[in-house]
Amino acid sequence: MIKIIKTNIPVESVLKQLKQYSMDWECQKNDENSDSLLNYGFPKIDIGVLQLKVGVVSNSNEFVGDSELSRETTAWNRHTAILTCLRKNGFKKIERCGFLSLPVGKEVGSHIDVGSYYLNRDRYHLSIQGTYLYTCDNQQEVIKPGTLFWFDNKKMHSAKNIGDDIRITFVFDTLKIK
Repeated sequence: MIKIIKTNIPVESVLKQLKQYSMDWECQKNDENSDSLLNYGFPKIDIGVLQLKVGVVSNSNEFVGDSELSRETTAWNRHTAILTCLRKNGFKKIERCGFLSLPVGKEVGSHIDVGSYYLNRDRYHLSIQGTYLYTCDNQQEVIKPGTLFWFDNKKMHSAKNIGDDIRITFVFDTLKIK
């Protein structure tokens, strides 16, 4: 299930800050012939993640999906525009979160987020750049920049970049409201 919360949220300040602190992106191996964020003012990365708050474990035998522990990364204090944007839209307490990029034409395959961490949390996306097709439990929505949505991450879900820009979205969790 996908629920669109709000559309046309101004995200220009978030994108500006992402470009200002582009060195925060972690990424997979670059392909010289592939589309990359370099074309959009970012360093050369293809599929990337910029985590602001990550899950942590207390020992190496523990699965992060079952851990309730998390910590802010060093990027947390630099990427304040996204946090301000979320507060303005009613989100005061953010759990694990980060930006994800996806090249034009690429997709994130169907999966379910597993682990006890997810049982009492809701997952949201705020689209920052690009257009993508989001699928959750056979429901599909075309997501454009400035769209905030919730989805049931305990069901099969996937994303495909169908636009002309690299997709950048902010994925974040909140505690479920009782």
